[in-house]
Amino acid sequence: MKPLICQSCGLPFSGKLKGINRDGTKNDDYCVNCFDNGEFVDHSLTMHTLEVNLLEMAEVHNEITLEEAQAVIKNLPYLKRWHMNIM
Repeated sequence: MKPLICQSCGLPFSGKLKGINRDGTKNDDYCVNCFDNGEFVDHSLTMHTLEVNLLEMAEVHNEITLEEAQAVIKNLPYLKRWHMNIM
């Protein structure tokens, strides 16, 4: 089964980590770290801040590789959360 890609942070996530809608159902578009109770967890998050966070995940915390972080950053403008902001 192909992993889901969060339409906010761009990272893959499993069905167990699906975001939660306001009615308690699971959301297929967003991970629980980005979307809970029908809204984004961090309302003030900008694409630039997310880019910095992704690079930090790679360079400081070794959670993802630098290449993975760069690939995610490249795709951010095409994700639902950010695509709506550039149109």
